[in-house]
Amino acid sequence: MKIRDFKWLFGRNSEFWPTNMKTGMWAWVGHRLTGIILVVYVFMHLSFLTQASLSHEKFDSLMQVTAQPAFVFMDFMLVCAVIYHAMNGFRVVLFDMGVGIRKQKLVFWIMMAIAAVLVAVGFWLLFDAGLFNGEWF
Repeated sequence: MKIRDFKWLFGRNSEFWPTNMKTGMWAWVGHRLTGIILVVYVFMHLSFLTQASLSHEKFDSLMQVTAQPAFVFMDFMLVCAVIYHAMNGFRVVLFDMGVGIRKQKLVFWIMMAIAAVLVAVGFWLLFDAGLFNGEWF
């Protein structure tokens, strides 16, 4: 088998070519990517907690590292992934219940607007709490 045999799957005329993908396919891809990110994060989080629980010194040093602005930003990006995943998952649940099936694109954009508001509120709360310490802004 040669690569050209799979042109129907990966070629420019394929429905999987990025410019040919519709909103629902992008929502599906985003949902899968954020799901993978969340699974990887859970395993990393559990391994860090296991290491930190071995001694007070390790816990204190881990907390100092995670209080750095770069880690706070990564936590904010994690919150963005959780919010997107949750809103898209809620959209899928609505479809499973028969709500909005004929208006899937509209429901997606409504959910993303709600997600954008939640992300903005989350950013404002982090900024207002002083977790960025003014080092980036």
